[in-house]
Amino acid sequence: MISASAVVILVQACLVISVTPEINVVYPRPMKGDSIAHIARVDSNFIFGSVEPPDARLFINHHPVPLYENGAFLAFLPVDWDGRCYDLQAIHDVDVARLDLPFDAYPPAEPPVDPGLSFPRLLELTGGVARTDPDGAYYVFPAPGTVALSVDWRRGYYRLPLADCRAVWISGRFVNDAGPAATLKPPVLWRGSVEPAGKWVKITLPVHRKVLFRAWESTDPDRIILELYNIISHIDRIDYAPGTEPVREVTWDQPADGVVRIEVSLSTPCWGYKTVWSEGALTLMVRKPPALDHGVGGLVIALDPGHGGDDFGAIGPTGLTEKEANLRAALKLAQLLRRKGAKVVLTRSDDSPVGLVERIGIAEEAGADLLISLHHNALPDGVNPFGDIGTGSYYYRPQSRILTQSIQKELVKRLRFYDEGV
Repeated sequence: MISASAVVILVQACLVISVTPEINVVYPRPMKGDSIAHIARVDSNFIFGSVEPPDARLFINHHPVPLYENGAFLAFLPVDWDGRCYDLQAIHDVDVARLDLPFDAYPPAEPPVDPGLSFPRLLELTGGVARTDPDGAYYVFPAPGTVALSVDWRRGYYRLPLADCRAVWISGRFVNDAGPAATLKPPVLWRGSVEPAGKWVKITLPVHRKVLFRAWESTDPDRIILELYNIISHIDRIDYAPGTEPVREVTWDQPADGVVRIEVSLSTPCWGYKTVWSEGALTLMVRKPPALDHGVGGLVIALDPGHGGDDFGAIGPTGLTEKEANLRAALKLAQLLRRKGAKVVLTRSDDSPVGLVERIGIAEEAGADLLISLHHNALPDGVNPFGDIGTGSYYYRPQSRILTQSIQKELVKRLRFYDEGV
């Protein structure tokens, strides 16, 4: 008897589905209202975005560009100012996707039209900032309602004299023109007073109208300096109430004609100050040192995640916005600080838009001892993103430098990023 065995052969057919690649360029791209992208006039620039599927091959202007595991790409390539177009090709198996991205240089700004005004002129300032030059640094922050005399106009900015050989420039958008005026009679400062006000020490300087002023602090020795401009000094006394520590002494000087300098000597490092105009007086509020517990315990810390709402901030290759990254970091940092005993307030805890002035108001209303702003900055055109780019920490007031240096040291240690310094 012969037995036969059946041989079963299983044939499995594999169906390969080809996927046509999709290219998404995040930068450069046309801004709202533009038909093409605009970049600065640089020799080389970065271009970034993403490609689906992530195992595709990408070429930009015939340069091979690697894709990350999530499909993101970042390239720094020579700018073709003759063709003025990026040619992107993504290849996946036999399918090819192509994207042409035309670009041009930013058009030159239109020069402001000379209003043909006669000078000097009387101006009412609505706030804003006055600079050392129309293209210069911030120098004075005028209070809304300040009246000043202007002696010149240049490229949309009015020149405001401060003292001998000193002046600032303010943009016309912060100005209400009150017409020609030969002079502006300066107010007279007669006296001052120092008194406690809760967590603050209040230094009151009676001035019948708002003038330009500038405040700054020094750490060696610890003091706050306040200069008032276009004002006459006739101070003969400063009254002190009990309980005004850390204010040790308030002195005055006239370093130039029309300038009054008030120096506030402190017995401890400065923990902050603010200036407030009230009816007929400028008040300098000096913050008393907080009662410190262990580490940050007992401190009120305001965290300020930048941007929000329609203000996206920077945008990464996959479309992750800076506003999202800032908020995630702030929420995580808030958890860590609360575990250490700090009271934390956030200027925003969701995607709500919050203005710059409103952010400061939130911190002040909470009685914050520290304000930490979190950002993930973009690079300007022409900077190689594969160079020495990492993380940096910034401070505005001298008393914040030591804390800022400590934060920067830990950031570099934990993140292992390039140290951009403080």
